[in-house]
Amino acid sequence: MASKAPTILKNFPSPNRRRLGPGGLEARSRGAFWRALAFGEMIVISRALLHFERLERPPGAVDARMRAAMTLMARMRAPFEDPGLHLVWQARHVTVWSWDKTRLADLGAPESGWFMPEPALGHDRALPDASASQDGFVLLQRRDGYEGQIRQGEELVASRFWSRSPAADEIARFRRSAHGAAEIHAGDDEDGPRPILDRIRALIAGLQPVHAATLALLLIGAPFLHSAGTYARLTLGQGSAQRALAAFAEDSAGDFGALERYRSQSAQLAVYRQSLERINPLAPAADLAEAAGALEARITLLRVEPDRVRALIQPRGELNPATLAQALEAQPTLVNVRLNRTANSAAWEVQAELAAPDDAAADQEGAS
Repeated sequence: MASKAPTILKNFPSPNRRRLGPGGLEARSRGAFWRALAFGEMIVISRALLHFERLERPPGAVDARMRAAMTLMARMRAPFEDPGLHLVWQARHVTVWSWDKTRLADLGAPESGWFMPEPALGHDRALPDASASQDGFVLLQRRDGYEGQIRQGEELVASRFWSRSPAADEIARFRRSAHGAAEIHAGDDEDGPRPILDRIRALIAGLQPVHAATLALLLIGAPFLHSAGTYARLTLGQGSAQRALAAFAEDSAGDFGALERYRSQSAQLAVYRQSLERINPLAPAADLAEAAGALEARITLLRVEPDRVRALIQPRGELNPATLAQALEAQPTLVNVRLNRTANSAAWEVQAELAAPDDAAADQEGAS
């Protein structure tokens, strides 16, 4: 009786455990109901229903934000639509055991229960002829099959489940694949904790004289290259501005020449207007050209009819329509001036009636 007392005291505070495997949920024993009522009940999920994955975590203390972030990552990477999760925190990684909640419910598991993966209990039983090898491989016997594990010290690196005793080639493939992943993670662990100053010192120590010379040339030559590029850009801009100014001067010379021709022809036809009492068609054209030239605009279309004139005036920049209308109405040969904005360009359409010769002469005498 004395030998059984430690076993009773050891197992008494622990919760009742029920196994859940591919065959369904294990039934409670006769005295397990009161034990579950007093200390709770843990449902141990068989390794056959679990998925294993090892995730790298950020360095630092494990706080609430890191737990939430790693839980979200594990949930997204789990191969189930609605996964259950059990996370084991390690130095630089997180071991994730996941399972399908829908499948567990179909096997009889309660919706809100205390679930524990079978490998997370720590009661591993290795086969007599499968002791740990140099790469950390060990073959364990589970309730519903066999599990191969690769461990580095206390950390679990890889896990694979077989429903039957695995063959030698299956174990060899698993160890090769897990060995490659372990080397990658080991390299990350070696590079991770190194201080930044040590990395900087290592980089400086690896510099050769040719590297130093190249760096000096870059530091000295960069300002000169920047200045040369700025000078070339300014030179190109100056050339473009000069070409634009020459084109503007050429266009303006043509406009002023046309204006002078209008005025000369208007003076020659003034005699005909007085003798024939007809409206001189060049007079309103000359007035339009004079008004447009005063406002730095161009006349792109001009049509003179017996009693009205129509023209398109293209401004070179911003042009206030009120200013244009005032300039046109000030001309003695134009009355009832109307301005319309064209649809497809920035030009203004001008329509005006021609003043009678007597009215125009009276306006000129009043202005004088």
